[in-house]
Amino acid sequence: MASLSDLGQLSLDFASRIQGLLRAVLPGNIAIESTEAGTYFSVHPVGAVASQRAVPLLIDGAQLARLSLIFRQELDHTGRFLKTSEAAFTVYSDLDRQPLFALDYKASMNQAPVSHWNLFSERGALTHLLSRAHALGRVKHPHRLSSLHFPTGGERFRPSLEDLLQFLIHECGFDAQDGWKEALATSREQWRRLQLRTAVRDLQDDAARVLQENGWSVSPPEEQPAIWSKPYRTW
Repeated sequence: MASLSDLGQLSLDFASRIQGLLRAVLPGNIAIESTEAGTYFSVHPVGAVASQRAVPLLIDGAQLARLSLIFRQELDHTGRFLKTSEAAFTVYSDLDRQPLFALDYKASMNQAPVSHWNLFSERGALTHLLSRAHALGRVKHPHRLSSLHFPTGGERFRPSLEDLLQFLIHECGFDAQDGWKEALATSREQWRRLQLRTAVRDLQDDAARVLQENGWSVSPPEEQPAIWSKPYRTW
């Protein structure tokens, strides 16, 4: 069982990796820190208050938006490995200080998808059908598209920060450092391999079966490993 100090070091290493990624992709001397918050650690941009903990987003050198990001980190269900139990990435416009879109993840979510997009815009055709559903008591806010949670693959298969950063650069046109695409590809592969290793620990029987089917010799441990299927059942 890892200790709180072990968790702190793991979170600090994670914060350092995120800082390196952001500096390799976006302009500016971006600083990320890990701070203790009781039984967990919070990883976010350096800032005296929450409203300052955001990364500037530039177009042709002018700041037009900002990316707020925060990770909540604790030990996983085994008590041995670092787990990001919550992550929130929100892009705000500097024009009116309002959110444009958000990618949220919360492992303990039970009313909405564990991982989802929120879009802060409106479309008449969608409002029309939501109003029909509202009349039947099936939706609560027919005139707020932002109230919809677009599911994105759950705890294990959700989009990563790398995916969001590439969307901001490739689709939205924000400024980027030279070599940003390779930096994102390398970091994305690292993150997805980590997710794969986590999935293998969760479902070791499945992993062993696939390896055996592909010619590997696999022997089970003396103590039957527990199956952790919760991340694969939740919305």
